[in-house]
Amino acid sequence: MTCDNNSITQLRLNAVNFFVANTPRHAHFRTKVEFSTGREVFYYTGQHGISKGFTCIMPWLAVDEKNLPQLAKGEKMEISKVELYEVKVENFVSGILLVHAGRRLVPTTLGITLIRGYQTIDPDLCLPDICSFIEQQITLIAKGQANHSCVVEHVLQQFRQKYSYFVKQIENMNALFEAQFPPLADSGRLLTKCGKCTRYMKYISVQPSRLYCGTCEEVYNLPQKGTIKLYKELVCPLDNFELLIFSMAGPEGKSFPLCPYCYNNPPFEGIDTLFSNSKTSSSGKIGKGAGMPCFMCSHPTCQHSVIVQGVCACPECDGTLVLDPVSGPKWHLYCNMCNCLVFLPQGAHWISTTRDRCVECDSIILGKKQGHAVNVRSGGGGGNQKSSGSKDGGDKDSS
Repeated sequence: MTCDNNSITQLRLNAVNFFVANTPRHAHFRTKVEFSTGREVFYYTGQHGISKGFTCIMPWLAVDEKNLPQLAKGEKMEISKVELYEVKVENFVSGILLVHAGRRLVPTTLGITLIRGYQTIDPDLCLPDICSFIEQQITLIAKGQANHSCVVEHVLQQFRQKYSYFVKQIENMNALFEAQFPPLADSGRLLTKCGKCTRYMKYISVQPSRLYCGTCEEVYNLPQKGTIKLYKELVCPLDNFELLIFSMAGPEGKSFPLCPYCYNNPPFEGIDTLFSNSKTSSSGKIGKGAGMPCFMCSHPTCQHSVIVQGVCACPECDGTLVLDPVSGPKWHLYCNMCNCLVFLPQGAHWISTTRDRCVECDSIILGKKQGHAVNVRSGGGGGNQKSSGSKDGGDKDSS
């Protein structure tokens, strides 16, 4: 009995779900110790597992063991380190500042626009006066010359008023941004129809490339570092969005169709884990906002899904070799998980998958226009196989 890669993956998923459904419940015990000194309150939380349950099969869902220190009533404790947790703003800072040679900070266009907006609405937000005042008050509190609660309430009230004033004057900020940056609705070109409102969405080619529906006011991420085109005005059977075709540059670049909505909102649970899909933008990966292209779809009615376009298992990973729909006349297969490429015999005007399977290796039979059927197997000699970082490797069987 032979099975293709899709069947094996589905069997693994079904087996995991079966065992999880028949295992005991997972339980863990959590303890929180809270103590105070003066007006400050400290707490420590510990947890440990009682019953592993289904986490024996899914260890990535298990809680981390965290033991409590030994505490006794009346015991004196020394706090030698107080950790301050602050919000990570690396992405925001990288958008408004650039670090040049000699650690010299140069503001970007966005940063300059933001600071001008702050100066226009409330100059105090750009000056060190408020920060200096707060530091002076903290010094007075430490010397016992100011009341802690009164200082905190005064500062909070001051920032509440500044926030309310800033919101009322936000139009001044919008005017600066509109003068410096074109509105999203006015940029891009009409490309494809939205499946929700059936109106055309605009394709924003500026990095990161994306689609914008002005009627629904929604943005859809797209694969990066490639070419996006409308794919024969075909429609996704799940959400009625028109399909796009994404093509990577180079003679060995992949081309695959995708639905904008499925790409941003995968309809199948666990699609990232099942296909080891990562949200990176390195070469060979799908890029920012990576979700579910058509070559990962397992819907039976989708003519571009891996069930219909999949040919055989990849020889280099657990993926599936899928027919590139627009690779003619140099037709080839590509893996939906790695960078493996399998080149088919050249000269065919049209190649597509059929419902027939090879009796020897269970691979899908490929139909070839004005010629004989092409059967791609998982080993032998015929088409050339290539993968990233390697030279022309072993041949593929074709007959």
